[in-house]
Order: sequence, then structure tokens, then C-alpha cells
Amino acid sequence: MPACATCDHHISERFHRVFSDPTGNVYACPNCSPNAGIGEATRTRRGDSSE
Repeated sequence: MPACATCDHHISERFHRVFSDPTGNVYACPNCSPNAGIGEATRTRRGDSSE
């Protein structure tokens, strides 16, 4: 079962497929990040400064 790498909250397979990085990690989920900021939070938490 996929989970957020930040808060360890369960996420759906679909959410995982859309928001995971190439290694399969999800760094922001609706539980720990506002929906509008998931993309930005993901880039910040994995240390990706490029946009």
C-alpha cells in the first residue's frame, strides 16, 4: 500500500501514480499539504529547486 514519505499517511494508487517521483516516493499528500500546494511541497521536500 503506498504511503506519503513525509507523514506516512496512506495514499491511493492513483495519487501515487500521478505524484510519485521516479523512485516511487511521494513527498506531499492531501493529509500533510494543502491540495493547491502539493506540487510545490513535493519539489521543496525532495530538494528540487528547478521548476
